[in-house]
Amino acid sequence: MYKLLALDMDGTLLDPQKMITLPVQEAVQQLVYNQIHVTLASGRFPASVWLHGKYLGLKFPLIALNGAVILDPVTGEKLFGYPISREIACKIATFVEAKGSYIHYYGYNVLYVNELTEMNRAWPLANVVMDPSKELTEDNYRGQVHLIQVSPVGPLSHFLASREEEVYKATVIDDDPAVIDRLYKEMSGWEGITLSRTGRRRFDINLADINKKTALMKVCSEYNIASKQVVTIGDYDNDIEMLDWAGLGIAMGNGNDNAKGVANVITDSNADHGVATAIRQYFELNR
Repeated sequence: MYKLLALDMDGTLLDPQKMITLPVQEAVQQLVYNQIHVTLASGRFPASVWLHGKYLGLKFPLIALNGAVILDPVTGEKLFGYPISREIACKIATFVEAKGSYIHYYGYNVLYVNELTEMNRAWPLANVVMDPSKELTEDNYRGQVHLIQVSPVGPLSHFLASREEEVYKATVIDDDPAVIDRLYKEMSGWEGITLSRTGRRRFDINLADINKKTALMKVCSEYNIASKQVVTIGDYDNDIEMLDWAGLGIAMGNGNDNAKGVANVITDSNADHGVATAIRQYFELNR
């Protein structure tokens, strides 16, 4: 019945240590062996999505930056992209900078930041396919970290005003959850953007009406796959649209109430190989 499985990454495909556990890896690869399409639908960089897709042997177009980019699973190159306009990107940066909160922007595998900090300097390393036998250092993952660049450009509002590079997503971060709540509420009425919570201290911003669901609808139309033939698995607010749209939306046991509220069913947590549990339960596999 189901032709496609779409997986969120953080909190879903990846365990709490940001690794793909062996049971999950084997279950996903069993689907691929049985000629059932599998894709990743993540807020992460295209390079990170591509590296994890290659690790799992995926052959279906992949979704990055909350649906703003659809990429080739073999080459990692962009197939479709939906950038934020220069005018709106400048408006966002000016507003957040005036409030004193942190913001950065995602290009195609480039993170644009005001200045290098301990947090953003480590962003490429946080996007690699982790090997449990290797300590998480740049030396150990040099073959992956070079795929993502961190570019300090000074005040982002000034940079974006004159930029030629496309940006696909912004992330706003503040150590105070109350500040994030207030900023999120104030920006929720803005035209031209989509907001999605990705944690208590952060939220993402994309072009209006761009999300994981819209990206899935795009690729499914190319492959003649109906929504009722799609299974989606996720754990947080940026998964809500695809969980609600799919024929079967599955929330992780570790997911938040919003994701669980729209899902059809709830599986085990990412610490307990919930993706593998869901695959065994809802897909008929020839072993």
